[in-house]
Amino acid sequence: MEDGTPGAVIDVALFRLRRIWSRPLRARKTADPQRPVQMSNVMVVHAVHKLSLDVAEVTVGAVAEQLDVDPSTASRLVNDAIGAGLVTREESEVDARRARLVLSAPGRRVLEAVVRYRRAYLDGLMADWDRADREAFARLLTRFAEAATARPADSAALDRLIAEALEGGGADTPVASGTVPAPGGPVTPSPGTRSGPLPDGGTADPARGAATRP
Repeated sequence: MEDGTPGAVIDVALFRLRRIWSRPLRARKTADPQRPVQMSNVMVVHAVHKLSLDVAEVTVGAVAEQLDVDPSTASRLVNDAIGAGLVTREESEVDARRARLVLSAPGRRVLEAVVRYRRAYLDGLMADWDRADREAFARLLTRFAEAATARPADSAALDRLIAEALEGGGADTPVASGTVPAPGGPVTPSPGTRSGPLPDGGTADPARGAATRP
């Protein structure tokens, strides 16, 4: 499956990064020495902090939107962070029927420690990079993140492709690099995907992701 194209290389790199950065932060301890701070706790801390910069009061619903999870999952994650002593639930000053979320003193310290550690870690990874490479990487990664945010993955399409693969259908029809499977429809070539005659007399078919040569 690793065809050496930029998309394939990036896919493998992102998978490796996810494995590394989704590990529990066992080194971070809360007031309860038996309970390590989990990555999910840190995600909630980050979400509450970021939201507090933009809104007067942070709610579980806002955290759900920030983390892109359903309300029940957000409620569980928030309760875990509260149990870890990183977030507190206080009465809303706007609506007494709801609660607002606030970082506790330990939560603020953990946030500062994690940000400080992460930035030092990244600086270390790029210690032998020159300034131009760092700036180019920062610019391109920001652009990539913005594109991913604006166009999130289609989970329904992925579920359909997995179901087809399990049933044996579509197993022999690879998705070519530079194409995007459209839910319920044919593969749609992305901008820059070549179609029509090739220089050697063959024909490129973006719908099949293959080239036919004489």
